[in-house]
Amino acid sequence: MLRASDLTVAFGAQRVLDRVSVDVPQGALVGVLGPNGSGKTTLLRVLAGTLKPQSGRVTLDEQDISRLDRRAVARRVAVVPQDTHLAFDYTVMEVALMGRFPHLGSFEVEGPADLAAAEAALEATGTLHLAHRTYETLSGGEKQRVIIASALSQLDRRNSPDDRTSPLLLLDEPTAALDLRYQVEVAALVGRLHASSLAAGMPLTVVLSTHDLHFASTLCDTVVLLSEGRVVAQGPPVEVLTVEMLSTVYGISRELAGPLLPRVHA
Repeated sequence: MLRASDLTVAFGAQRVLDRVSVDVPQGALVGVLGPNGSGKTTLLRVLAGTLKPQSGRVTLDEQDISRLDRRAVARRVAVVPQDTHLAFDYTVMEVALMGRFPHLGSFEVEGPADLAAAEAALEATGTLHLAHRTYETLSGGEKQRVIIASALSQLDRRNSPDDRTSPLLLLDEPTAALDLRYQVEVAALVGRLHASSLAAGMPLTVVLSTHDLHFASTLCDTVVLLSEGRVVAQGPPVEVLTVEMLSTVYGISRELAGPLLPRVHA
């Protein structure tokens, strides 16, 4: 479905991605891990088509994503960033409706189908009861679930029911800056959304970046481990997240890496 081939990205003299190649099959749940500065966020931006690499390319169903119509891509690919700052004090429903923008024509306003899509997304993330609350009054975990709802609203196809292409959700550190309770809630939400999409025969493909080894190992079927802008390993978590690999990539001793493994492979 989504393929990155030999991606290289540099900002000035700093090479952030160095010949990175990643395959994301339809319906997969892929975790991207690595230390700070390893290129995780940059990789997600390139996969979304919002950042053009100096070399290499990203294809979506074998089509170069940089050559596709941006509105068409936005109807299929939604991004949840690390931090979301809104210019105005929007309600939760208004935030969810923002996801409908790619589905609207010039000067077109949201109709009943768009409202239904936003309500369904809020229901799926357990935030429909917050619809009339303002976004800034929410807790960190509630805010994150509402932003995920906006992304799900963006991917809803009810305005074009004949479109059977698989949607893609990209999440950049979805549990960052959340306390333990909300980390667990958001991780469970992502897993539940993915599982329900597979059960319904409408697979949602998910790529997420994270520092949380337990989150990645229990949720993802594939992990990609980055170090200094390069892919050092990719595959099932049990094969990638080993004492040797963690000690090498994170620059810690085997003695410190070892205690992480019971949680990783639990």
